[in-house]
Amino acid sequence: MKRAIAAGIAVAIASLPAPAVAAAPELRPVSLPFLWPTARLHDVTADGAGGVWVGGVQGKYCLHWGDLCPVYNDGNPVVRRWAGSSWKEYPINGWTGQGEIAQVASGAGETWIAGGLGASGRWSTYVARFDGSAFQKVAVPAKYVTMLATGPAGTFAGTWDLESGNGLFKRTGDTWTAVDVPGLDYVADLQGLNSSDAWAVGYKDGVQQVPAAAHFDGAVWKNVPPPAVNDWFRKVVPVAANDVWGITAKRLAHWNGTAWTYIAPPAGYPDLGDLTVDASGTPWVAPEASAPPEKPPYRYSGGQWEPVTIPAGTAVYDLAAVPGGIWGVGRQGEDDPAALNGS
Repeated sequence: MKRAIAAGIAVAIASLPAPAVAAAPELRPVSLPFLWPTARLHDVTADGAGGVWVGGVQGKYCLHWGDLCPVYNDGNPVVRRWAGSSWKEYPINGWTGQGEIAQVASGAGETWIAGGLGASGRWSTYVARFDGSAFQKVAVPAKYVTMLATGPAGTFAGTWDLESGNGLFKRTGDTWTAVDVPGLDYVADLQGLNSSDAWAVGYKDGVQQVPAAAHFDGAVWKNVPPPAVNDWFRKVVPVAANDVWGITAKRLAHWNGTAWTYIAPPAGYPDLGDLTVDASGTPWVAPEASAPPEKPPYRYSGGQWEPVTIPAGTAVYDLAAVPGGIWGVGRQGEDDPAALNGS
């Protein structure tokens, strides 16, 4: 009788539907518009309407002579917007010379772009705001803009010049106003949930580059120091008041409303280069460029790291979350840019 009951239970269990298994994360290629060789995509950010902006360069080359680059071309700036099923290009007014778009920031109805580093070793001084039909050049508060952020907390520019060093400015009307963030000597990233809940991360002590973070409560910035390591904060993504993610080069970091916790990356992973958080609250990281074989992005789900499937020969260095998925940009092979999306 016991044997028959056991057999009946086994049959019943076998007839139950199998528990759902989460699909492995995967990013698939998205076709790109014609770009002159050699092209690169450096940044991708959500446009707030289900699409993305990408920024980079095309027509860039270097004729090497040993370790030197006596003949080079910094190329031409690239900004494209993916709107549903195709890419769209907009004028970049006020741009002169050659170079790249290294930063694209979009949020709360605002989109801004900034130039990057050229082969000559000089940073572009170009910053522009999108007016709905074109990018219009905007005067900057200091010579070089090292960080751009825009969203519900406002539009911010991190700057540097030889005389004044690092600075942070907020756009107020048509002007820039200096902002003091206690405990931070350099702001690497600034993101907000709303006008009274924002985070800034970077480092203090320019020699040791100790990680530093600060929170804005709608009135003042307050220092919220993480555990001290010789490894500064690079990115921050607030999800809720008690759920904030960040990365240093060597660690994923999480704020639970009371304290910071560091999480080691996957074994053998290179420095972390970018961070985004998907609609489910799951963080995704991408590596900085490194020696081959390069690693794919990973996501941190259920207390474990999961590798993201990407096509062979593709490297992804920057990520952006959109409703229902993730975008990434990077490189395919040696000289071709890559854009991918998936979940």
